[in-house]
Formats: sequence, structure tokens, C-alpha cells
Amino acid sequence: MRASGPRLLLILTEWPPAIGGMQTHARYLAAHFARHAACVEVLTYRVTDPAMAEAARAFDAGCAHAVHRVLSRLGYWHNQELLLERIRVFRPDAIYASTVFYGLLRSRAGVPVVCRSVGNDVLRPWLGYPYPWGSRAIGSAAMQRALSWWLEHGQHPDWVDRLFRDGRHRVMRHAAAAHNGILANSDYTANLLRAIGVEGERIEVVSGGVAAGEFRPPPGARSAARAELGVPEDAQVVLTVCRLVEKKGVEVLLDALARLRGEFPAIRLLVVGDGRRRRAYEACCARLGLADVVRFEGRVLHEKIARYYWASDVFALASYESHHAGARDVETMGRVLCEANAAGVPVVATASGGTPSVLRDADNGLLVAPGDAQALAAAIRSLLRTRALASRLAHNGLTRARLEFDWSAVMARNEALVARSLASLPGQ
Repeated sequence: MRASGPRLLLILTEWPPAIGGMQTHARYLAAHFARHAACVEVLTYRVTDPAMAEAARAFDAGCAHAVHRVLSRLGYWHNQELLLERIRVFRPDAIYASTVFYGLLRSRAGVPVVCRSVGNDVLRPWLGYPYPWGSRAIGSAAMQRALSWWLEHGQHPDWVDRLFRDGRHRVMRHAAAAHNGILANSDYTANLLRAIGVEGERIEVVSGGVAAGEFRPPPGARSAARAELGVPEDAQVVLTVCRLVEKKGVEVLLDALARLRGEFPAIRLLVVGDGRRRRAYEACCARLGLADVVRFEGRVLHEKIARYYWASDVFALASYESHHAGARDVETMGRVLCEANAAGVPVVATASGGTPSVLRDADNGLLVAPGDAQALAAAIRSLLRTRALASRLAHNGLTRARLEFDWSAVMARNEALVARSLASLPGQ
């Protein structure tokens, strides 16, 4: 698209300065379209955490497009009205959303609507209150502030999800089926979409999303990164980058590490990320005698994450399917796998959910069964022991990252989807 291209309204509900895969995708997507479309506006959730308010204002001020933090995490139908108001003012040619929740705008506003689905919007639609009656009051800023602890940190009781589950899924299915087109982040997600009634011809699989050039290690990167992070030069370093929640399987990785410690006395595990299970994992380390082997690094800004990959010998992701309030929680793609490939680190992951769309076993990584600590340990051992295997996987990973996972390839597919939606308009 050129600067004279369409006017695009982007509904990107997970937006920086919060850290995560969806936020990373959102910022790159918006920046790309801001360079190539005639005009771009982003609508996203309000910030309710006072500690994040200044960082949010500073981030938005640095964007090359307008950002409107007006949406509520609670009032779905009130959000629809807020969006329609903005559509009447902005007059977009097309709408792009980061979830399947906004397809109903296609008929309500008479504008093409496309989206990206990460799968968990289908499995666990986080629509808050899914009913029209009372939505304005429930979606108000005052109500969101009152419930900010629940909303920002995901600590609400399971019964809240159970109470509204049927209504959320009903709205989600209708909205998903209404889109002009959907980009699924993996074959796993594409199958979920088909299962809820989205026509197959409207679904396209696009995995990836990484600045491959920024992650590619420069000469001397390994030694420099280890010195900066305080990691011994002779250590065998395993890295995982994830939220510390159940589905990431960190306890399985810790079990695997305990099995390897006798064979690799200098082995170390760096855990980048935070979450509500951190204390449980720290206690697990103590039980397994790994307190001096594992370092929990907490949250790391995306701009500073590459050095952790460069300092590592193996990247591991031990995800498995978990359940919360009766809903499935699955690794539907694994952006960190793309980052590890781009950084030239050999990868081991579990064949869970959408990870096989990123990793081809024995090509750009090794895949093992979910929950199998012994198989995970064996795969890590093979990469630490067999230099030729590790080098081949790393080389293949660099190639796939450059050709398939890089933002240039991903954004080209996004542009094409928007263009097709516009071409489908009557008279085009």
C-alpha cells in the first residue's frame, strides 16, 4: 500500500506498554500500516493501573498515528457503540482487529472487517460482560477502575468466567463468522475457527512476527551477552521466555534440568518472564536442588530481550494444554520460538497446540511430547552434546526466520488481506 492508500481503523486491544506477544504484534502492525496507509488510528483498552498511566502516555506520544484508549475490558456492547461513534468520525475504509470479537461491525458500520486470531480468543473469549443490557454502566471507567486488580492481573475467581461463558462464546462465534477474512496464527487456530463455523476460504494461516535482523547475533554476541548478564563463559545455558502460568510447563522444564545436572555440572537455566506461578516455580527449584542453577529474570523489555538469546546454548519451551475455569488454555503459536530461530539458537519445544506450525521437527527445532520431562531432557542433551545437530537446526532456524517469520513477510500477508477485503466491496 502507498501513503495514498486506505484509511484504517485498528482495534488492537492488547497494546504497549504492557509486555507480551500480542502487544509486540500490535505495535509492529500499527507502525507498518502508519507508513503505508493514508491514515491510521488505533483504538485500545483504557489504562486502569495508575503505575502504567505515564508509561502509556509516553508510548502513545511516540507513535506515528493516533491512539485512543477508550475501550473497556468489561462492557462488550458498550465498546461496540464507542467504536461506531469513532467510525462515524474517522470514516475508515476498512477495520482490522487483533481478535475475532469485532466482526459484527461489518454489518453495523458497512465497512470491511478483517482480523488476526491467536486461537485463545476462540478458546477463552475475554469479552467481560457479554450482554447489551447494563453494558454502558458496566463498561464505564469508574467500574473498570474499581475492578482493575481483577482485570489487569487476571486474578478474578473462576466463577466469574463460568457465569458468563455461554454468552461470551455465543457472541464470539457470531462475530468471528462475520469477518471478511481472518489470519490465523497457526494451523491449530485455523482448525478452531473452522470448528465454530467460520468458512474455510476466509481463513489464512500466517505464523511468525519477528524483527529477524534485530535478533540475528553480531560477531562476538555470545561472549558480550554473557558478560553483560553475568553468565559464566563455560556454562551450558538453557533459556525459556514465557509468562509464568500453568500452560507454559515450567515445572516440566525444571524436572528436565534436574535430570541433566549430574551430566552437566555447569548447566544454567534463565527464565525470562513473570506471572502468578513464579513463587510456585521458585519453590519447585528449591525442592529439586536447583536454587543455584536457575535464575528468574522477571519481565524484560522487548528491546532488551535479544541478548538473552545470544547468551544461550539452547532455547526450550515446555508448553502443554491446561484448563482454567473449565476452558482450555493452549500455546497457539509461540512467538518466542520465532525469536529463538532469528537469534540462531537451537530450539526444543513440545508439540502442543500451534507450535508445529513454527517448528518442523528435526528441521528448525526438536519437538517432544508435552509433559514428558525425560524426552525434554533427552532433546536438550542431544543439542548440548551434538554440535553438528545444534548447528544445523540453528542455521535452518535463521533461514526460516528471515524468509517466513520476519515482519516483512508477515506484514505483506496482512496488507494482502486488507486489499482483498476492499476489493470485495460493491463497485470495486
